[in-house]
Amino acid sequence: MGVFSSTDKKKNESDWLNLDELSLVDVSKELNTSLNMEPRLFNRFTHYEVEQLLVGAGLISAVEKRGFPNPIIELEILNNFDNRIYIKTENRKILVHTRLKVSQFQMKGDDEQFPMIYIDWLLTQNINFEPGDIKKELYFGQEYPGLNVLNEFTDFIRVLSKKLGTSGAFNVPEYFHDAVLFSRKFRFIDPEKEGTFRALVRNFRGTNLRNLSSQIHQNRVRYENGEPYEWKYGEMISCTDAYLEKKVFHEAYFKRVDEVKEKLKFTLVSK
Repeated sequence: MGVFSSTDKKKNESDWLNLDELSLVDVSKELNTSLNMEPRLFNRFTHYEVEQLLVGAGLISAVEKRGFPNPIIELEILNNFDNRIYIKTENRKILVHTRLKVSQFQMKGDDEQFPMIYIDWLLTQNINFEPGDIKKELYFGQEYPGLNVLNEFTDFIRVLSKKLGTSGAFNVPEYFHDAVLFSRKFRFIDPEKEGTFRALVRNFRGTNLRNLSSQIHQNRVRYENGEPYEWKYGEMISCTDAYLEKKVFHEAYFKRVDEVKEKLKFTLVSK
């Protein structure tokens, strides 16, 4: 169980099907459509306001620089727990798709709760990619290479958090390369995971990220004693609230991170 509400990765396929929730989503969507109501992100931000935040964060110009002029922004609000933002090409092909919701953060043994934006899903893709265009293999889980816009996306999320009045944002990276890409503004809440993550980055510094991520998820990375290393999910957080930042990332946290980082060493096994 994670420290956030509703963030655990679900392993039982039946957990994904809840007929009550589906009916509520359908009713909510149909009601908004029938009343011709403008969808609002988190029931607050209009399409124009979201567009201005995306422009201000540099995300739209970054998409255009990747070869996609005049991108289209779309909002799809199914309910309070399913807020979707799309950036599409002029002919409506998806370039960026994110699904957001607000969840509560609470430290163990502490009564304080902090609302956080949960990045439930993020996809960026360069749909102009052709197999012969680049020699690098794709990351695990990719159909197309990404757009290299994560810095702009995280800037957008942090500004959105401040505007919304939440204390920051978090995600649960499914793959090692996701954690690396998010690590510019996010840290693992668990100092053991953060220390292990930093040890991996240090140990394989200079290694191609795509190759390293593939090797990790193919179970080819070992601890120094020969024990297999297994990538495990964990929440990464980016605080926009200075009080929460100090509460989570205190001196003892960084001390433990450094201890784990210095202790662990890794090796690769051949295929």
